[in-house]
Amino acid sequence: MQVILADSRTAGNGTKYVTAEEAFAFERSPHADGRPQVEICMISSIDGAIAIDGVSGPLGGPPDKAAFTALRSAATSVLVGAGTVRAEHYHRPSRPDLTIAVVSHRGNLDTTSELFTSGCGVLVLPVDAPAVEVKNLRAGAGTVDLASALRQLGGSFVQVEGGAVLNAQLLTLGLVDAINLTLSPHIVGGATDHIVTQLPVPHDFRLTRVLRDDDFIFCRYEPIAR
Repeated sequence: MQVILADSRTAGNGTKYVTAEEAFAFERSPHADGRPQVEICMISSIDGAIAIDGVSGPLGGPPDKAAFTALRSAATSVLVGAGTVRAEHYHRPSRPDLTIAVVSHRGNLDTTSELFTSGCGVLVLPVDAPAVEVKNLRAGAGTVDLASALRQLGGSFVQVEGGAVLNAQLLTLGLVDAINLTLSPHIVGGATDHIVTQLPVPHDFRLTRVLRDDDFIFCRYEPIAR
């Protein structure tokens, strides 16, 4: 990957090349209060679409897969919405120690899938949601208390993999430490979802790193303190 805009982790001022692991799999530290770092990982077309025919796969390619794999290698757990798990057909991760925490209001997922039978999948539910027969954690009543759920997940780095509603909820609560956005060389057109649903107020981010691999651009954004 070619470093276009380097951050403080990159020595020197000239253009250099790094591996996906060097670019994305650096060590994160939890916040002083013990809350893990939370980073949203998404891919978007040039015109802002996050899926083609309901799934993100057609937007990707080997460079994006390498970045995604490197980010997951650094994550202590993944947080993802139930809708994304259904649409993308999540299965057992390649890392057997990686927890995939799936946010759901009622637990209406196929818990016989490989994701859950492997023991890697954990349902994140409100305390008043129905009982389930798979590993689960409870936070909030009526809806999931995401801040509490993140504290229970613990670790140093939670990667959030969508969808747009979950991303917006985390941003609204001020729980997002970075957005790792891949810009895919596609234009999709038509009405489509974006990386977040409508937010109550705009959120400002600063661009801290840009990399290029083939025709894919990888941007890292970090929030500007208000």
